[in-house]
Amino acid sequence: MLFKSRNKVYTDRFISHLSNFVSEYKLFDKNASLLVTVSGGIDSICILYSLYLLKNYGYSNQLRVVHINHGTRIEHDDEQRFVNEFCNYLGIECNSFKIKDLDINSNFENKARIARYSIFEKVRRKNEKIVLAHHIDDSFEWTLLQSLRSSNIEGMVGIPLVNGNVIRPFMCVSKQQIHRFAACFDLPFLEDPTNEELRFERNFIRNKIVEGFKDRYPQYLKHYVYRHNEFARRIELHFKNKSKSAFKLAFEPDSVLVYAIKSQQDFSGIEQLILEALKYLNPDTRGTISKSIKQIVQGMKNNKYGPMTLTRGVKAYLDFNSILLVRKKYTFKPVKQLPSFQQVLTYEEYQNHLEDYLGNTINNDYFPFWVLVKSHNFSKGGFDSAFNPKQVEFMKNSGQNYFSALKLLREWSKKQHRHKKLKLHFLA
Repeated sequence: MLFKSRNKVYTDRFISHLSNFVSEYKLFDKNASLLVTVSGGIDSICILYSLYLLKNYGYSNQLRVVHINHGTRIEHDDEQRFVNEFCNYLGIECNSFKIKDLDINSNFENKARIARYSIFEKVRRKNEKIVLAHHIDDSFEWTLLQSLRSSNIEGMVGIPLVNGNVIRPFMCVSKQQIHRFAACFDLPFLEDPTNEELRFERNFIRNKIVEGFKDRYPQYLKHYVYRHNEFARRIELHFKNKSKSAFKLAFEPDSVLVYAIKSQQDFSGIEQLILEALKYLNPDTRGTISKSIKQIVQGMKNNKYGPMTLTRGVKAYLDFNSILLVRKKYTFKPVKQLPSFQQVLTYEEYQNHLEDYLGNTINNDYFPFWVLVKSHNFSKGGFDSAFNPKQVEFMKNSGQNYFSALKLLREWSKKQHRHKKLKLHFLA
């Protein structure tokens, strides 16, 4: 490693987060060719070095750099030399291009952008992705600017994560996180003095408007990310193209079950469902309670099991493909067998039956958390459920095949079991 981190815990977590984000949104595979646009500022230097460090996470990407010299300031030549030297230090190919005849006083930002993208596309090789260093703060500022000067609803969803051959992997981190990453490695970078010039709209938004409220509303970026992801999904502009979440809600008087019937790793839209459940259980809930929601979603992604105590008297129980959110006064009811639900079903029939049942629980006082499998030659029950710990202990000692309803789907879907018909007792 060419630079040694002074806080390896943070920088490792930063790179791991970036790796997970790239993987989740399929921005590029582990041997992709990437053309990284580097100006010499802190954002572009950090994204280049972050991509360079991804080799520690199994990536063997081919990296090339393109630098654009706008030719409107004396410092631009110094920036070009700096970027070339930094790339040479890392052993990365760098191509620099100078734009001619740009007038700083005549629609400079738009003309410079058009010229840059034209060069990017000319330089890009076949199957190469163009990497830009925009981050969450950039998207927030751009959205705010669009809301002030345009009525186009698509402008409200922020800077796109993917746009044709262009990708923005830093849309998972904030400016503050980038500054901390750079400081940990003592990465060199150059400051653009024009970033302070208020005649440019983005500088005015950043230095006057955002600076005026960010200390008073420290969670504004978290709320922005949750709100705009959900907004993008609802108008079907989200990158994952999910107008609806794969998860659903089932309501009871003192609890809400957030669940997905099919086994999958797509958690799109689950934040909004959790928020809806929290507001149902406690109407006084304010905002998105972003920290609690983030903890729940991260727990689901990491296959965590067990209870989580949230704010405002609400507790969450994480289980396979499900979250049970309950009011403080909620108590688990003793499980009893319901003979009327005894059936012999195929896998597909069970899946449909469970989906119909969970979708019509509003007038019942229980959820089918458990299923007793009476058939022979089937896997031993799954007892590692977060729901009703006392009942789990009883089932462990019963010698019978009890499954939580959703885990049975996972076990039954395995190749050696998929063809079987099972005799089932639904429990509640």
